[in-house]
Amino acid sequence: MSHTHFNTKNSKGHLKFKERELIEQWLKEDKKQAEIARLLSRNKSTISREIKRGTVVQIVQGKKVEKYIADFGEVTYLKNRQRSQSKGMRAYSGRFWYKLKKAHHKGVFKGKERTHNIKTFVMSYALKNPKETVPCFKTVYRYIRKNELCIKPHDLPMMYRLKPRKNKHSRPKGRNRKVLGTSISDRASDVLDRLEFGHWEADLVKGKRRKEEPAAITLVERKTRFAIAMKIKDYKSETVLSAFQTLVGNSPHQFKTITFDNGSEFAKVSELENEHLSIYFCHAYASWERGSNENFNKLLREFIPKGESLHHFTSDYISEAADKINKRVRSILGLVSAQEAYQDNISLMK
Repeated sequence: MSHTHFNTKNSKGHLKFKERELIEQWLKEDKKQAEIARLLSRNKSTISREIKRGTVVQIVQGKKVEKYIADFGEVTYLKNRQRSQSKGMRAYSGRFWYKLKKAHHKGVFKGKERTHNIKTFVMSYALKNPKETVPCFKTVYRYIRKNELCIKPHDLPMMYRLKPRKNKHSRPKGRNRKVLGTSISDRASDVLDRLEFGHWEADLVKGKRRKEEPAAITLVERKTRFAIAMKIKDYKSETVLSAFQTLVGNSPHQFKTITFDNGSEFAKVSELENEHLSIYFCHAYASWERGSNENFNKLLREFIPKGESLHHFTSDYISEAADKINKRVRSILGLVSAQEAYQDNISLMK
């Protein structure tokens, strides 16, 4: 019986055995590949490859004859599928998995003392062992989420805290009635390139939100991501100004610009300006304009939880917390720490 039309519900994906049987039948009826493809709603290339896959050589009356057999096509397909399955973790260097496990047990990724994250560890290992097959960091994270490694998601402090990156920043919302000083809009465009050392972003990390409560000043250098954290007795504008005068006064050659937010605690910092130092202020509700500083503050919150009074933390503790963060290897800095990048730039200035 000749078929003139066949409507398959599975017109996409891999061929089914029923379709192979129809191909075999239609080839016996001398139908062309293009017609078979049309009847099955398939691409002609799909039919051509299937015929090659399922063709066998038979002896008919002493002559070799090529013939497509649906059963043989199905068996060949299943064998190929089995070979094409991923090898999983076995596809990568066994030594890499051993070193990753060893680093985890040493506390390289975990807690406040960590020096690497998964991304920087993978990149560093691949750089040092170019001949080994090393997974990308996203693959390692996938195995962690599937619980196939000794590392668990709760072992990685930032894993649950990461939010999807926005495609673009939101626009500043409204205008701040307070005019504390020169707007960031007037800042030289080359500051954005992060090619020159000496451009800083500043903020306060607060415990309890009362002006008589202690706070921590945070300063982050844009090029090296090196951070300074210093405890102050309260966050009144006079105290804040005095603290920044001390910081800048100790190393004036390191400061070319400082960008602040619009908080009232920074009402007097414009007095820091001189012929060598310019002060700028972000737009209202635009914390992303000080992105490096905001990122550091987020890391510092592991040491100083929100809502907890800074009376409970000494000046040395806060400074040491910044040092630990500065010593972490950063992929954005080419697999060196902020501390190393900072020291390299200081050396160039001498």
